[in-house]
Parts: sequence; C-alpha cells; structure tokens
Amino acid sequence: MKTRAALKTEIKQLFKGRWKDAILLCIVVSLLSIFSVAANYTDQAKSGGTSLTSHSTDIQQGASQAWSTMTTISWGLIATVLGVLAVGAIINFVFYCVFKLFMVGTMYSMLDWVRHPSREIHPVSDSTVGFTRPYAWPTVGLVVLQAIFLTLWSLLLIVPGIIKAFAYSQTYFVYKDLVAATPAGQPRPKLTLAITKSRQLMRGHKMEYFVLQLSFIGWALLCGMTMGIGLLWLVPYRYGTFANYYQNLVALDQADQAAASMAA
Repeated sequence: MKTRAALKTEIKQLFKGRWKDAILLCIVVSLLSIFSVAANYTDQAKSGGTSLTSHSTDIQQGASQAWSTMTTISWGLIATVLGVLAVGAIINFVFYCVFKLFMVGTMYSMLDWVRHPSREIHPVSDSTVGFTRPYAWPTVGLVVLQAIFLTLWSLLLIVPGIIKAFAYSQTYFVYKDLVAATPAGQPRPKLTLAITKSRQLMRGHKMEYFVLQLSFIGWALLCGMTMGIGLLWLVPYRYGTFANYYQNLVALDQADQAAASMAA
C-alpha cells in the first residue's frame, strides 16, 4: 500500500491545473458541509450568550412543569408527540439519503477520474450519478443495512461498532465495481456482498485508514476558521484521496490473488 503522502501527492498532481473541475464536481457536497459548519457556529453563538445560572433556572422550571404536566397528560397527547417525532425522523432520514446520493455520485465520479486522469468532468451529471437507476435504491438499502449492522455491533460495546464502521468503509466503492462487473440482463449484486467485500479489503488496513482520516484534521480546523469556505478545496482533496486509497486497495488485492494463484 502506498503511503499517505504518496496518495495525497498523486491527487494533487491529478488536480493540477484542474482544481476548478474538482471544486465544481464536489460543489453540492461542499455547500452542504459549509451550511452545516455555519449552522454549528450559529448554535454556539446563541448558546454562548446564556449564563450557567439561567441554564440552572430553566432546568428547574422545566422539571417542575414536566412533573405537573405528567399528572394531567393524556394518551392522545402522547400519540401526537410520538407522531411528530416519527415524522421528524422520517424527514431527517429522507434528507440524509438525498445527501448520501450526492456523496455517492461524487465518490463514483472521483474514482473514475482517478482511474482515467484525462476524463472530462461534467459537474451536474457526474455529481448526480447516485440518483440513477443502478445506484439510487441500492444506496438507500446500503444506508439502512449498514445502520442495522453497526447498531447491532455497537450494542456489544462502542469499540466493536467503530471497528466495523472502518471495515464497511469501502462498501459504496465496492458496489460500484460489482455493478460494473455484472453482465447486462443479470440481477443486481447483493448488497451484503458489497459489505462482505469491503470487510475483506479492509482486513489489516483499518488502522491505516483511520490514520489517513486523522491526517485531514488540521485542514478541517483551518476550514472552521474560515467559516467553512475552505471546504471548497478540502472536500475534493479528501474525496480524491479516499478514491485513490480504494483504488490502491483493489490493486493490492488483485496482486495478492495473482500471487496466490501462481503459488498454487
């Protein structure tokens, strides 16, 4: 496996003279990330103006009101509250899936760019690949399936859940390659196969991938100081590096399989 420095250097060379294409390819994901950073700053600014005493008073008053309300609350009100919470959860899930589809489209196009450095970038069609028929519903299915698996692992302890999150980190890239390798007219690859293949690829590489992610923390802090504007450059840099990392994982796996077949 190539070093972190080598992976990042290759992406810098790939983007050299084409940073505009890289930024436009990731523009939707970048803007959504900037919006998230700005929202966090706004929340912190609002909460920073309240004192500890006022928080304590609010908590005491809230507890008193809650206690008095519990004696008169009706089942109808409980049903209404649960309904509102359910609707809110559904809306959040839908928005997350839409964001994930943009992320997947950007990831897939970035991987194609890594594999074919001279390819032209079409920001709109490339970033919306995730919404196309081969990937849209399977991506939603992978979101749900991974959430279930990670939740079940996290019930044991937090650490197993984190480890499995890294093991499943290449699932979407793997699914792209599985779809590409499936002959026309054949059934779509199983979602569990993508998760299994990701787990196999990441065997012995989880800590390596974790450190690769940590290497972007300094840049993320700088982006925070610019109210998220720096994410316009950081997001393509990260997506390119992670696509390059997956490509190297695949090449390493193919080399291992070739060596094993020759030894046999």
